[in-house]
Amino acid sequence: MSTSRERLPDEHRTRSEQYHQRGGGGVYGDRHQQREGYGAGGVYDDRHPPHDAYGDRQQQRDGYGGGHWRHEDGRRPHRRPRYNDFRGHRSGVLEWTAAVVFTVLAIVVLLAAVTVLVVVLLLQPRSPYLAVRTARLDALVYDQQGALDDVQLSLLVEARNANARSAASFSRLELRLEFGGVVLARLRADPFGLPPRGALPLAYVARARGAPLDATRSAAVEAALRDGVVPFGLDGEARTAWKIAGLVGVHHWTRLACELRFFWPNGTALHFSCNSKSKFWFF
Repeated sequence: MSTSRERLPDEHRTRSEQYHQRGGGGVYGDRHQQREGYGAGGVYDDRHPPHDAYGDRQQQRDGYGGGHWRHEDGRRPHRRPRYNDFRGHRSGVLEWTAAVVFTVLAIVVLLAAVTVLVVVLLLQPRSPYLAVRTARLDALVYDQQGALDDVQLSLLVEARNANARSAASFSRLELRLEFGGVVLARLRADPFGLPPRGALPLAYVARARGAPLDATRSAAVEAALRDGVVPFGLDGEARTAWKIAGLVGVHHWTRLACELRFFWPNGTALHFSCNSKSKFWFF
């Protein structure tokens, strides 16, 4: 009688016996190993990780299957679009949008420049201004104690509107006559308007009495009387308003500052140019 256990068919063995008989693997191998792609009874090696049963997983994600799988006609399957492809498409849309926006802005700026050029050439807008046409020193009495006892000047100031198609108005006009920084007289005018290409003469008689002078200014008066030429300063401003093409209203401060020099004792003025025309303001 044999003492060894007689081998039984698999259908008569328990599941545990079947498991150990096959080296630790079930009928279909360890399920965890099957999920990882080892197959039945496979051994994991860190240096050489096994491939998936159906090919590399990265290739599966790319849509190729097991790396060698092809259609019957030999063509590889169509690769599914990746996220990077979507990002590239989105960046392309943004670049086109930016290009369109900048193109529109460039066209708008170009049209605005052309419009301004047409207005300047056809309408020829000009800023109204003030100009001193004539000046005369009528009286000058200097006290040896350091004061101007009597000073009198006659000035003819002209307000002019050089616009051919637009009326203009003047307001808050004030001119200051001074000597050596000391204001001797203030000349003002009420608000008034001018038609296109119109002008208004403003005649002033500026007079000052008893204007005190310090030692420096007294010395300047004495030197001017010896040389026979007496200088006076004139500065001021006025606020003007007019319309361009009858639609766009413009408000502008026009300012003048100049020096008037007179022969003494006859009181005639040396040649001068005194106006508030803007040098860099086309309008």
